[in-house]
Amino acid sequence: MQPKENRIKELLRERGLDGAIVSSPENFHYVTGFGGHQHTVSRQAGFTLAVMRSDDKVPTHLTTMDFEAATFRMKAAGRNFVVDPYDTWVGLKTWAEIAEGAAVPNKAKMESSTDKLIAFMKECNLCNKRVGIELDYLPVPYYNMLLETFPEAEFVNISDLFVYARSIKTPEEIQMFRDLCRIADHGFTEVSKIVKIGISEKELVDCFREDVIKSGFCVPSAWSMFSTGPAGARLTLPEHNIVKDGDVVKFDAGVNAEFDFYTTDTSRAWIIGNAEPALLKLKDRLYEGQRRMIAAAKPGLPINELYHTAYDYVKEAFPCYRRGHQGHSISMGPATAEAPYINAAETRPLEAGMVLAMEVPCYIDGVNGFNIEDMVLITEDGCEILTPNTPHYL
Repeated sequence: MQPKENRIKELLRERGLDGAIVSSPENFHYVTGFGGHQHTVSRQAGFTLAVMRSDDKVPTHLTTMDFEAATFRMKAAGRNFVVDPYDTWVGLKTWAEIAEGAAVPNKAKMESSTDKLIAFMKECNLCNKRVGIELDYLPVPYYNMLLETFPEAEFVNISDLFVYARSIKTPEEIQMFRDLCRIADHGFTEVSKIVKIGISEKELVDCFREDVIKSGFCVPSAWSMFSTGPAGARLTLPEHNIVKDGDVVKFDAGVNAEFDFYTTDTSRAWIIGNAEPALLKLKDRLYEGQRRMIAAAKPGLPINELYHTAYDYVKEAFPCYRRGHQGHSISMGPATAEAPYINAAETRPLEAGMVLAMEVPCYIDGVNGFNIEDMVLITEDGCEILTPNTPHYL
């Protein structure tokens, strides 16, 4: 994945910031184009970080543990990055030490990630400047350490800056979503072929998981929900419930690109057998509301108008219907849903390059649940459904 540090630097300049400390695994990947292994696994602040000036000419400084430094240097080759690792308990040795017994003087002090951060801040002349940090990610002790270590710096929360940047995808990111959605769509379609009275939720989710894993490209999202009947009206992972005549079988699921972080979110709700007429009417209304929303989506349309396209249509037939949003932007995990949300308050216009999960759910406590959701790319003159193959009706 290509680094997007220049996009972040542009936004830093727009906000009058001199630089930033990039701390979360996903935003480190967004800036550099690659992720740190231990950082991603642990999600501990400081395991890997980047310090960047808003000036495009100044290289971005990266640190990780010495055990991973060679990997970083390979991935950063030819790019405007300086890789400077810190020491860890791993104890990386040279061949001369092992094969020849060469003596290497012990360091007077093991260099930590914080030591590297201090050096980077000095190197980038940021110790007394306006510096963006990710307060939505950083734990309080780490934030307090920043305040104590750099008392003359003014720290500004830029968590929303990354979310805003990630809401418009590059061509490379769009291709990533095409690939992920194709695999997810295929897995869901395979599930649609086996849904019937008597099958269990576990069999449905196993079918999806096995099909996705075969791709060798991504993995099923751990949160993926496959449910039937009353279980569809509550937030739950697949259990051992069995599909019965008249049930709604609902899934809300996705796939993850693992260390590339990108993720998907798609839903279907299938009515099985002889269901109550009210359920059939509701399903048709929800589906048509979602289709109208997709048909209306194009660059320049205010997002709140997109919301009302679906919400008002469903509420007209079901006055009890209440729903805070009808979908959301989606980019990099671990979060699935992120701003902009398709709600009544969001006036931001749709832009080409946005990828949105457009959904029209309705949950009936103790009875059944519906969610109609597709991944949709906003194009230059309209939109494109990225999950077109899985049927909404069996």
